[in-house]
Amino acid sequence: MAEKKRLLILAGGASSRMKQRSDAPVGVDATLLEQADSLTKGMIGVGEQGKSLIDYLLFNAHLAGFTDVLLLLHPTDTVTQDYYERLAETDQLWNMTFRFARQLIPPDRQKPAGTADAVYQALKQHPDWQTGRLVVCNSDNLYSVTALKTLWESSHPNALISYDRDALAFPIDRIKAFALIKTDPDGFLEEIIEKPTDDEAEAVLASQGRLGVSMNLFVMEAATMLPILEATPFHPVRNEKELPTAVSLYGQQYGQGFYTIPLAEHVPDLTSKTDLKVVQEYLANQYHVAL
Repeated sequence: MAEKKRLLILAGGASSRMKQRSDAPVGVDATLLEQADSLTKGMIGVGEQGKSLIDYLLFNAHLAGFTDVLLLLHPTDTVTQDYYERLAETDQLWNMTFRFARQLIPPDRQKPAGTADAVYQALKQHPDWQTGRLVVCNSDNLYSVTALKTLWESSHPNALISYDRDALAFPIDRIKAFALIKTDPDGFLEEIIEKPTDDEAEAVLASQGRLGVSMNLFVMEAATMLPILEATPFHPVRNEKELPTAVSLYGQQYGQGFYTIPLAEHVPDLTSKTDLKVVQEYLANQYHVAL
């Protein structure tokens, strides 16, 4: 039996940055601003006829050959599951099979415990996803067909896309804050450097000849990663169990990290209200078919 092409989309975050009033830009439709304050980022209707960024991500995943999708949601999300269940009932999801999970919040916390915890909870809630490979991604980034297909077709069971920093169409100050990827001479991950300094960036460029950044697009073998996800420590400052930390721990445990796949292209991102118009214009320019 052929291996199912599975995609886990993380949509359980609190979206605190998106909900900041101070980020409200000029010229954005009031409906979008209202959605930005009430919905998970990936469900904001930035596309044609109010389509969400997740809708476009699913369209790309379909074109890349994915057949099974697991959406990890915030426990208070009352919109996303109903929306996709209705689309499935009316055959508008390209025959993809959908599952849903909730990132439950511990009693001693007020918000979810991070992306590593999100993946762990999603897999634990669906035992049949606990073996075999799956791609894991954010819900507030739009990954291309090329990126999704290239990652899945990697001969390495555990890998990530290393995006060329110079190809990302963001303001330079924002780009400089993205996590840098440091590899060994064979292209295997040694470290993901969060919020790198200029000196750290220069050192990576000198040793590798390029600056690759992580946009949180991974393929992984579930059974291998489950115990690592469970054991991932909380970040000392952000107090979350983060997926890049878990990916780095994999290399420490097995002696060779995730394989990194270089790719030079832009990745649309919805982090704050200032991104709404930018992403809206990108979708209008790049997608000329109705989803």
